Amino acid sequence: MILVHVVLVKNTKTVMADTHSAQYYIGLMSGTSLDGVDGVIVDGDSQKIISQTYLPYSKQLKDGLRQLTQSGQTSLKNLAEIDIQVAEVFADAVLLLLSNAKLSSDQIVAIGSHGQTIYHQGGRYSMQIAHGALIAEKTNITTVADFRMQDVAAGGQGAPLTPAYHQHMLNGKLGVVVNLGGIANLTQIFSNKVVGFDTGPANTLLDNWIKRCKSLDYDREGLWAKSGLIDQGLLEKMLLDAYFQKNIPKSTGPEYFNLSWLDGYLVGNEASEDVQRTLLELTALSISKYIEKGADVYLSGGGVHNAFLVERLHYLNPHSHIMDTGELGIHVDYVEAAAFAFFAQRTLAGKTSSLPAVTGAKHTRILGAIYAN
Repeated sequence: MILVHVVLVKNTKTVMADTHSAQYYIGLMSGTSLDGVDGVIVDGDSQKIISQTYLPYSKQLKDGLRQLTQSGQTSLKNLAEIDIQVAEVFADAVLLLLSNAKLSSDQIVAIGSHGQTIYHQGGRYSMQIAHGALIAEKTNITTVADFRMQDVAAGGQGAPLTPAYHQHMLNGKLGVVVNLGGIANLTQIFSNKVVGFDTGPANTLLDNWIKRCKSLDYDREGLWAKSGLIDQGLLEKMLLDAYFQKNIPKSTGPEYFNLSWLDGYLVGNEASEDVQRTLLELTALSISKYIEKGADVYLSGGGVHNAFLVERLHYLNPHSHIMDTGELGIHVDYVEAAAFAFFAQRTLAGKTSSLPAVTGAKHTRILGAIYAN
């Protein structure tokens, strides 16, 4: 196993393709919602997804990750054990993809693995676990991982990285791509530039609040939020938070937007459903302030399944055309996984994937560390 740090160099669907001429890449992603691993196999020539799958984390692993990311406290032994467990789930997702698509490991050029973010401080440090060496070893496929730190080392935020893929995905079209993950990020694609940044929380606060109040993992279709009323005072206080006042480039994560953050704004007598309703409005407003009138808007990520959140985005942007990335031929749940297959392909070709205009880095950089068999 050779490690090269590069500085110069949910539903399952399968579409069978010509396995003799195509070069395939796998993309793996787990976001800040801590649900599990999204995986895709992508045709490197057409960039079309030919197989996709989702492998959930066990409850024990999910609880461990939630504790790790929100408390920021752990032992080195515990961190190492969680790293191994997450890498094993990532590797299992690869094996499931191969089985579904009836492909062998030697038909895959490389895996692009985002890993699981457990700590992110834009401009300083970003840590993703699910180490590439173990994934490469268990799958017998060259794996590219640790995509963020080269951009951070160059003075960038290290996030979001997906605007480069969004630009490729729109293929000359202008518009806005919004990822409704644990944290929401937004890409504005203009005629002569690309702008991207994290707008603030999306699913992370909604999921954690309903977990605390009702012991549920998420608010199905946003129905609990819809049952509440907006607490205008709470909403106004949260919107004054320093993160929302920051200029771009900027990025954030659940180590900032978590229940401790929320508790700092609560008086203690709020109805729990009103807090959920207000958190959903916070997400919708913090995104909508960056959507220009008349823009074509493409939604992706798990938050697209929150029907009430999508309804609010439509309401707040009546003169924009809001749709999802299915209109571009990419399922909303697999955009980010496809992005890391794309990035792995670029890394092995010695091409840059970072956008300094997005992250604030001093230079463009080839991203990722290569674990080659």
